[in-house]
Amino acid sequence: MTYSALLQQLLNINLFNGIKLGLNNVQRLQQLLHFPDHTFQTIHVAGTNGKGSVSTKIAHTFKQAGYRVGLYTSPHISSFRERIQINGTLISEEAVESLLPSLFQLVETEKIPATFFELTTFLAFLYFVQEKVEIAVIETGLGGRLDATNIVQPCLSIITSISLDHVEILGSTLESIAREKGGIIKEKIPIIIGPHVPLEIIQSIAEEKASPCIQVQSDSALFEIQNRQIARAALHYLAPSFPRIFQFIEKGLEAKQPCRFEIIPGPLPIILDVAHNPDGIQHLFQMVDHYYPKKPLRLVFGLSKNKDLKSCLKLIASRGQFFHLVKASNGRGASISDLHEQLSLLGIPSSQILSHDSIHAGVCLAKERALQQGEILVICGSFFIMSQVRQAFGIEEPCDAMDLNER
Repeated sequence: MTYSALLQQLLNINLFNGIKLGLNNVQRLQQLLHFPDHTFQTIHVAGTNGKGSVSTKIAHTFKQAGYRVGLYTSPHISSFRERIQINGTLISEEAVESLLPSLFQLVETEKIPATFFELTTFLAFLYFVQEKVEIAVIETGLGGRLDATNIVQPCLSIITSISLDHVEILGSTLESIAREKGGIIKEKIPIIIGPHVPLEIIQSIAEEKASPCIQVQSDSALFEIQNRQIARAALHYLAPSFPRIFQFIEKGLEAKQPCRFEIIPGPLPIILDVAHNPDGIQHLFQMVDHYYPKKPLRLVFGLSKNKDLKSCLKLIASRGQFFHLVKASNGRGASISDLHEQLSLLGIPSSQILSHDSIHAGVCLAKERALQQGEILVICGSFFIMSQVRQAFGIEEPCDAMDLNER
């Protein structure tokens, strides 16, 4: 089967085996596949926000130091292959075509109701084994305790941040979410936590597991600075076991993923950021205010319908002057009419709200208007709008023919 056909089959799995938490499927797959994740060392990273950035900085440092390092993150922006990388190179379509059919065959033969994310996780593990990686940085998908990645036995665990998100699955309080993410802590394996992770809760779990707990302190409100500090602390901890990384730490910390306060070159600042929950949006505006204080903002955004829309929109309404509303095409986006209605309830005049059926058209108009008015253009929200946003700016990168993010 072709890459696209295989990915379509993978995507369709969640129509029958929807997103769910639990380790039964992955533990069975792990045994049947002879524990592929034991072939290389791992660093396990969880957190509400920042986990992708921290994972990327750590992986880039190992690459700079000459190690063969795997990176597993989610979701992706333009291509499914972004999720699985070795030394910054995306898994090839040919590797997906080679490895995925055997996984499909295995779950069918063994009658394992594996999900999109569970199968993708083992696709990553098998690829890392095939390509002989020395170490892999593994980002959780959702939560931690029951996340498919939580079968790994890492040399270090990291929790970047805790805030309210995915409350319908992880719980409606910071304590419940912290306990879920604290579930990645393994016996006698150190855990590094970010400055906004509840220390008392995580420390109590760590003590039960006899695991050293190290909290990173920060005097900066900027997410990027905090993420660097977390990654730096992790790398300094790992340096005695991986001595070549020490001299490359500061260079590695410069690495950034696309759409994390990404600035598009041009006559005016255009910022792309996948801030999609209240904590992320608040930190995005702190970054904007730090680098562009008191500048007027024009915002393009689309949000997923399972987010805390009211809190997100309250933050957005307080900072923007004009608002361009778009919606992801994969069925997970909040409707433009709902976004419009809630902005109106927050006192935003209809003359300042523009709705767009096309993400491309919305971005182009917003860019034109921002240039005319001397505004900073900020495009934020769901991962699932960003591929089309980047295409509108002419950014060339691997891009799948269809949206292949899980439903």
